[in-house]
Amino acid sequence: MRKVVLFALWALSLTCIDAQNVREQLKRDFLKAGSNYYAYQGPTRALTPAPAGLKPFYISSYARHGSRFLINQKDYDVPYQVMLKAHKLGKLTDIGEQTFNELQLLYDEAKGRYGDLTPLGAAQHRQIAQRMYDRFPNVFKGNAMVEAKSTVVIRCILSMQNELLQLARNNPRLIFNADASQHDMYYMNLQDSALYKKRYSKKTQEVYREFCSKYEVHTPAMAKLFNDTAYFNHEIDAFELNRAIFKIASSVQGTEMRYHFNLFDVYTPDELYNNWLQANCFWFLSFGCNPYNGAQQPYTQRNLLRRIIEDADSCIYRPHPGATLRFGHETIILPLACLLDLNGYGREITDMERLDLDGWINFEVFPMAANIQFVFYRKNKKDHDIIFKVLLNENEATLPLPTDMAPYYHWKDFRDFYLKKLDAYVLAP
Repeated sequence: MRKVVLFALWALSLTCIDAQNVREQLKRDFLKAGSNYYAYQGPTRALTPAPAGLKPFYISSYARHGSRFLINQKDYDVPYQVMLKAHKLGKLTDIGEQTFNELQLLYDEAKGRYGDLTPLGAAQHRQIAQRMYDRFPNVFKGNAMVEAKSTVVIRCILSMQNELLQLARNNPRLIFNADASQHDMYYMNLQDSALYKKRYSKKTQEVYREFCSKYEVHTPAMAKLFNDTAYFNHEIDAFELNRAIFKIASSVQGTEMRYHFNLFDVYTPDELYNNWLQANCFWFLSFGCNPYNGAQQPYTQRNLLRRIIEDADSCIYRPHPGATLRFGHETIILPLACLLDLNGYGREITDMERLDLDGWINFEVFPMAANIQFVFYRKNKKDHDIIFKVLLNENEATLPLPTDMAPYYHWKDFRDFYLKKLDAYVLAP
């Protein structure tokens, strides 16, 4: 009993660390305001040593692709064309002219590269693979098998390739089986039309609009760019232009342009925070346990979680199973974390004002190259009491399970709990 109480205290301490005031976090690292565009930084905490006699022998993971260019051409074209017109009409302030010039540079850099992995994105995955090898060398000994799956999107395939090449540099004897096929998309990137239809319910849209109105940022931010109030009020959709510019500004950190300028300079610290608050609310309402759309959106990842369990069940009894690595998107990582209730991300929250205060902080879950790793341990090949821990972005995370060895859990407990949860799922009316 005492060990369970200690586990609860340990879990609470991690929550308190992550739930520290986001406004203060942004003062130390303003790039976090970019939410899902935040460039991966790697682990921030040391790992807890395994219980005596236990060694890692298998890893199962799902990772997001690394930093990329914005996906759609219009993400660059629309704000650039709006600013180009204003530039020609002489409607821009000095800050507006500077922003226009920077948007033009990004517009030119991104041509033909929409959605592509950037050099930084490739490096992120090489670094993750190296740390995985260094932290758990026993998993990658000898001719261990590394099975890798990617969605059919090229940035995910290249992220997978970079990790596998890094592992191969460390141990050329590893056996690789890599694939990216529509055959596996039913669990690697499930598009659940039934749940999607419920995602943006009328109440959800209403809650989001009301929240954004409390933290309006587009009027003061855009007023810095335009020198003509009448033009600004009648010719510009300030809300959409701010959203577009902030999206581009968030993405700069993942490109080579990060060495030259920072588009976030348009915003004050309060405006950065308000932009982030709006984005954090959007991501919770879209993929979290949002009570206003049935709180079932995390179940979009039910096939993936079941596959993770099935793959582990088939691998952990092999003599040297190695690793199962999967590569996809933040729209998978986030609801998977919520379905698992990692670090409490699976709880329902009705008051959007409480999101960051309660520790529901999007950039903690799904920066570029975000990853969830299950690391399995045993004493020897005959040991059937399999122990594991789960890492969120390479930091030890909590699960809603009792344990006598936090942050480690018994695989049997995990398997029983989540299979029951998945079997009980029924789409709400």
